[in-house]
Amino acid sequence: MRTDELNFVEQLESLARSNNLELIREQLSDERPEDLSDALVRIDIEDGLIILQGLEPELAADVLIELPTETSRAYARELPDSTLAHYLDVLPMDDALDFREEVGPDRFAALLEIIPAEDAEEIRRLMDYPEDAVGRMMTEQFFEVGPDTTMADVLKDIRLSTEEKYETVNDIYVLDTHRHLLGIFSLRRAIRALPDQKASELMNKEPVTADAYEPAEEAARRMARYGFYALPVLDRRGRMVGMFTGDDAQAVIREEDTEDVLKLGGVSGDAEAYLSLNVFQLVKRRLPWLGILFIAEFFTGSVLRYYTGQSEGGGVTVLAQLMLLVPLLIGAGGNSGSQVTTTLTRAMAIGEISHRDAFTVLRRELVVAIMIGLVLGAVGFARARFGWSADWHIAAVVGLALPAIIIWAATVGSVLPLGAKRFGIDPAVMSAPFITTFVDATGMIIYFEIARRLVAF
Repeated sequence: MRTDELNFVEQLESLARSNNLELIREQLSDERPEDLSDALVRIDIEDGLIILQGLEPELAADVLIELPTETSRAYARELPDSTLAHYLDVLPMDDALDFREEVGPDRFAALLEIIPAEDAEEIRRLMDYPEDAVGRMMTEQFFEVGPDTTMADVLKDIRLSTEEKYETVNDIYVLDTHRHLLGIFSLRRAIRALPDQKASELMNKEPVTADAYEPAEEAARRMARYGFYALPVLDRRGRMVGMFTGDDAQAVIREEDTEDVLKLGGVSGDAEAYLSLNVFQLVKRRLPWLGILFIAEFFTGSVLRYYTGQSEGGGVTVLAQLMLLVPLLIGAGGNSGSQVTTTLTRAMAIGEISHRDAFTVLRRELVVAIMIGLVLGAVGFARARFGWSADWHIAAVVGLALPAIIIWAATVGSVLPLGAKRFGIDPAVMSAPFITTFVDATGMIIYFEIARRLVAF
């Protein structure tokens, strides 16, 4: 993330208002696609479209791939097929395949009919591999030589080849006439070797490889374990068909680790940038697990009713009835706060948001909390009134306290991690257990203060 991110966002908004495509191209030609994508998430789609149209096609295509899927889809819907086809054609093949997720399978198939047949055929070959397989993410643009190739020929090839010919030249792969992998040697060894030395003399004859059909996560973790820049990818006959690069491996590991972290916090769905998701998508990701955990708390209440001598017809005292509902409300608040802090801590850890986004985050989380709170409040009211035959005043306390506690939990879960980041404290300190404990204590106050105003105990 850029240190001057806020100024950069304002610069893009100013350039978009100027609607001067030549000026946009001139001022942004040296910017990295990662920085541009981070900024485009924070501006309006209309302004972002102007920026994309002003960029060089190669840079615009890279930016569109770097954008979160939901944001990229929004831009793709507004761009004509001719523009998208041009973007698709200039992308490396492994990134071109990611483009399918941005535009949808039907439109992607139509775009393949527009780009050159050779490029379209290569993309279709990659699409034959399973969804999460290494073959889907590999590139066929690797540096291959025969065993008798001299280092003079290797270096001459590098000097004379176009920039697009190879994805990377860190490693050089030695293949036989049937495309079986014989070995690997690094560019460093090629440079330091004598000009007439042959590839067979320098290569490592026991390379670490990946199978084209194996899960990409397994190959990525193998690459990380050995510290390689890339892995050669072999088909089931042992022939080299591509190369799995380090940048793709990092993306796979980050996405898998992010999904694992979110699952620990009870958040479902794929790993998407926080700011690219609207409030309805955030509700959709959080409500299922929160609902399951909420229903699970019903059993806690039933156990308390049983061991405190409560009958299904109602409690002995109002206070006893209120106490039986404590696990239901406190559990919902703690789980809701845990979801928020897990999501935001992850987003800050990978640079998606910072303390400068505090107002945006808090506003979004309050809307999400209100929507979830109303749903769970209605369920809680119905369960207390009709499931446990509680007095309607008690059920009303539940119906009002649940949204209040969940809104409070979302506020705490948003403010504490962002505040910690602002003052140089690791946001992970404000972990789910800490938030849950704090919300449990303060949620009790909210619950009983509402109860005091509606019922006498």
